[in-house]
Amino acid sequence: SSSSFPRNCRGTAAAAAGFVRTAALAKWSAAACCVAMSQMVGSLDTTNIGVLHDVQLDYYAKRAAAASSDGTIRIWDVTDGRQQQIGHLKGHEGPVWKVSWAHPRFGHLLATAGYDMKVIIWKEERGQWVMAYVDSNHGASVNDVEFAPQEHGLRLACASSDGLVSVLTYSHTDGQWRRSVMQGHPGGAQTVNWAPVSYRDGEPCGSVRLATGGCDHTVKIWRFENEVWCEENPRFPYCHTDWVRDVAWRPDHSSVLATGSWDQTVVIWSQEMEGQAWRQLCKLPVNGKVECLSWSITGSVLAVSYGDGMSIIFKEAYDGHFEEVGKIEESGYTEVPGKLSPPAPGDAGLAAPAAANSEMAQQQQAVLEAFGM
Repeated sequence: SSSSFPRNCRGTAAAAAGFVRTAALAKWSAAACCVAMSQMVGSLDTTNIGVLHDVQLDYYAKRAAAASSDGTIRIWDVTDGRQQQIGHLKGHEGPVWKVSWAHPRFGHLLATAGYDMKVIIWKEERGQWVMAYVDSNHGASVNDVEFAPQEHGLRLACASSDGLVSVLTYSHTDGQWRRSVMQGHPGGAQTVNWAPVSYRDGEPCGSVRLATGGCDHTVKIWRFENEVWCEENPRFPYCHTDWVRDVAWRPDHSSVLATGSWDQTVVIWSQEMEGQAWRQLCKLPVNGKVECLSWSITGSVLAVSYGDGMSIIFKEAYDGHFEEVGKIEESGYTEVPGKLSPPAPGDAGLAAPAAANSEMAQQQQAVLEAFGM
């Protein structure tokens, strides 16, 4: 079979989530992140590979790494829509669940996590991929890994079925990896996601934060202060009634978070400022167990993978809520018509948020019109 790939120019959005063979990477517009731009630009032949659990593009969207149920990781050169396998990594002793690329400032590094309780960090040296570091400290399957934003240094967060969340930090002083551990989620931690870095006057600001979700139906926010990880207070509200399979910070805003659960809902949350309580903005029902969430670059579009290879696209409306605008299947993208109408004249309830985001709305509308939407 072959897996179709719309392309993500940022290169960090998850492609295939859960236990499906298909792998779809969304190509978002940097100008307006409009779904109409989710055009197919290539495909990968996945014959005889087995089930793919995760596919990720690198920072420049030139390479795709795929985690397979056969215990291996394949790396392809996907430049200009072509497919050339340039790596076949063997080191895990069971299915590989997740892959994560590091920022290129640290070199060509790829982290992988698997059922064998291992986290492996691979490094490309002279065209060959070698194991740079192996962490075998978890006591159960490692379900997710993600490198931190490059402003935080070379750090890797890991979520495991042993209930622990770990962070591996590389020290350039002595060339060693150091491990921090948080008692995350009883019954198992399923997902990790780093908060985006905020800037003020051109300089990074705010805390180093990490969101996690687990089999205890909860979401937790962790803050790194004085070289110690602590859960943020007040604690994140209870909402889901089944496993939390994915959490995703809105990339343009460190105070907006989406959470997806096997209870067939996605909830979008907001926090006025760090240290304050989170409030629910909206709850989005889907027709299956949520497996993966992926924001567009500017945060106006949210892709949700659920069930057996289905994806649904939500776009931010004028009132700040999100509406369904399309669906993605292996056969391609289907637009949902009649959505995202502008607010009615004189509607005071919508006027304020529309005015606050007028410049972005105009940019998005221009792109929508250019594509006949």
